[in-house]
Amino acid sequence: RGISIGEAAGFALIERQGAAGKPRLIGWGESSDAHHMSTPHPQGLGAQLALEGALARAGLGAEAVDYINLHGTATPKNDEVEAGVVARVFSARTRASSSKGWTGHTLGAAGILESTVCLLAMEHGLIPGTLNCAEPDPVCGPQIALRNESADVRIALTNSFGFGGSNCTLAFARGVPA
Repeated sequence: RGISIGEAAGFALIERQGAAGKPRLIGWGESSDAHHMSTPHPQGLGAQLALEGALARAGLGAEAVDYINLHGTATPKNDEVEAGVVARVFSARTRASSSKGWTGHTLGAAGILESTVCLLAMEHGLIPGTLNCAEPDPVCGPQIALRNESADVRIALTNSFGFGGSNCTLAFARGVPA
């Protein structure tokens, strides 16, 4: 029921050849729908383009995705649009949650923090629940994980959406050949 601000900072060091079995970046997608300064496109056009770009660059279909870390700001229009895209594109098997209930919205550091959450979910076999969400918005599909869940997370996505319609999705894989 509204944004909660948090604080964080981070950076990523990306290696060409990572350690065997460790999660790695396999795809990315971005778009700029420029619909409104603080409101996403009503049908999630920009979010869906970023998502589809990440899946295409990774050479994956939506059915391969085990977990999605949602941008999930707890603001009605942003969450409604993102949940609608996830419900349209992914099956009930794919799990999704927002980690912002745990960290707050760290603004400029949200992308790196949520990427780290994805990598930790993959390493530890744990899908974080959506903290403080007891009743999801009606547009949410069965993908939403309200409580922590144990799972074998081999493919994970993270969404980051910014002011002015800037959208990014990263795709990570664990245990998938290079």
